[in-house]
Amino acid sequence: MEGRWNPLYESLGYRPPAGAKAAPPANEAEAPAKRRADSVPLVDTDLPILGPEELEALKAAFLREPEDVLRWTESGLGARVTVGAFVEVLHELELLFTDPGQLEERLDAAGRHGRQGAGGLPADFTFPLRTEEIPIDPTRTRFEPGADLRGWLLFGGPVWLEQGAAARQAPFRWHFGAKSRFVYPLREPERGHPVEVALFADFGTGEYASRYLARQLVMRGERLDCAVHLGGVFYAGRQGEFDAHVARPLEPLLATTTLLTLNAAPEMRSGAGAYFRYLDERRGAGPRHPQEGSYFCLAAERFQLIGLDTAWFEEGRHREPALLQWLEQRLSEGRRRGAMNILLSHAAPYGPEDPVRLAPLVSEDLKALVVGREWVDLWCWGGARGGALYDRAPGLPFLGASLGHGGFPYARQDAPEHPVAPVRFFESRPRFPEWTGVRQDRGNHGHATLWLHADGTASLRYTDWMGEVRCEATLARQGARGPVMLRQLDLGG
Repeated sequence: MEGRWNPLYESLGYRPPAGAKAAPPANEAEAPAKRRADSVPLVDTDLPILGPEELEALKAAFLREPEDVLRWTESGLGARVTVGAFVEVLHELELLFTDPGQLEERLDAAGRHGRQGAGGLPADFTFPLRTEEIPIDPTRTRFEPGADLRGWLLFGGPVWLEQGAAARQAPFRWHFGAKSRFVYPLREPERGHPVEVALFADFGTGEYASRYLARQLVMRGERLDCAVHLGGVFYAGRQGEFDAHVARPLEPLLATTTLLTLNAAPEMRSGAGAYFRYLDERRGAGPRHPQEGSYFCLAAERFQLIGLDTAWFEEGRHREPALLQWLEQRLSEGRRRGAMNILLSHAAPYGPEDPVRLAPLVSEDLKALVVGREWVDLWCWGGARGGALYDRAPGLPFLGASLGHGGFPYARQDAPEHPVAPVRFFESRPRFPEWTGVRQDRGNHGHATLWLHADGTASLRYTDWMGEVRCEATLARQGARGPVMLRQLDLGG
């Protein structure tokens, strides 16, 4: 059994910590303290996968109250789940624990049928960055909320199906005891030499679109001053998922580019232990990587990038008094010297999922700073599925950039008809060009780049996973102390 156990779990989506060879633990009691190849102890907060006992409890709950269980599942996935699909996955998970050989045969047969039925990419499909090192398989459906129900139940179910298996939280790291106060210098832009910052979110899947995005960043080399991941490591921010989906593809950046990462709800499913460990690993790579905690400020004379933790204390919120005080100080100092205040978070103030309503993050938690005092000029976020650029609106005195399309396989959608803020760009393309006829149901992936210029203006560019520019905008302050506005906007074809 053991010889078959590991490959089967990995084929289903499990990612062991780098250097680990043992089978994945079915529950926390079977998860002893582990060490990676570099002998650094792991913070053991990983979310346990769904085990036989949890599966039996889930089956019993489904028999008693099927509508309730489906509602839990749909709430966790953000997608509709049918009774038939749920029953089929319960059966497959039962085979995983009782007859893994039969499950392997079923999966092999389903894989062969799926490849024959879905078809591949046309032979003449290509793009300039394409490489054999990153194969493209359009039939893969890992992490898709509906098609990968088995994976989500197995690797995320213990927390969002309320099975009582939520992970311990790693200790929070405060700025109080840090000499830096979590404020780090940002290079001053020079004439002809702007500061280049890459922004991307929900990148941590390890799938081909994410890997091509990482390839774009790495190819920019020393030109790229900073890269900021706004959070999102799937399924549940485990150590092995960080190793495989974040550390490995982004490792080539560390020699030339400052890399910073935000905490997010997926990372908190494993208590943020792997997230904080990754911060420590990066600091060990040299002084270029100073990040100590899950919030930070990169400050230059004319620009500030301020990253927030909108997950550790409460998902999607930022109302811890000490964090609000720190943020108020950063924004106040930036406004006093006339800097462009750029806010970064995983949680979204608004988005296409609920286009007519503001999230409590902006309508309550940060309302005094963002709406009342108008101290934020540009807010960039992940979380909300898709890429979009929003203009200022009454009661929303900031530009908004949605970047939740870095790797999570979200459903393709059109721009909302009645958004809370004017939409200036919305990524409505499918993952592959329409002429291919392939995966037209999934949205296009990509990231954004900010160029911070010596004259105080900024340029923002959206680029998709194949390297095509989708939107370019110029951001400039109106007058000496006026609001930052969209001065120019060029949309891709």
